[in-house]
Amino acid sequence: MSTFHWSDVNFKEKNTLIYSGENQKQRMRKRLERVKFLENILEFYGLKFQEWQGSKYILSNKKGRVVIVDNLGDLWHKIEEFEKIVPDVFDENLLLFLKSKTNV
Repeated sequence: MSTFHWSDVNFKEKNTLIYSGENQKQRMRKRLERVKFLENILEFYGLKFQEWQGSKYILSNKKGRVVIVDNLGDLWHKIEEFEKIVPDVFDENLLLFLKSKTNV
C-alpha cells in the first residue's frame, strides 16, 4: 500500500484502501492533465512545472533553480518560498495571458 495525495486519487468509497498499481494508467493520465493545466498558469510567472516519476513534481525558474514539490497541496507554498511571490489566480493580467494562450 502507498500513500497518495488526495489530488492523485479517484475516490470510490469512504475508508476504501487504494493500492499503488490500481488504475495506474488512468491516474497518470489525470496527473499529466493537471500538470499541463498548471504549466499554463505558472508560465505567466516564469516558472516551469513537470511531473517526476509518478510521485513528485519539479518546479524550476528561468535562473535554473529547481525544487522538488511533494504534491499539489505543497505547490503554492513552494512557489512562495522559491520565488518570494504569492501567485494570484484571479490576477487580471494572468487571466488575459491564459485567454491569449487558448484563443478564446
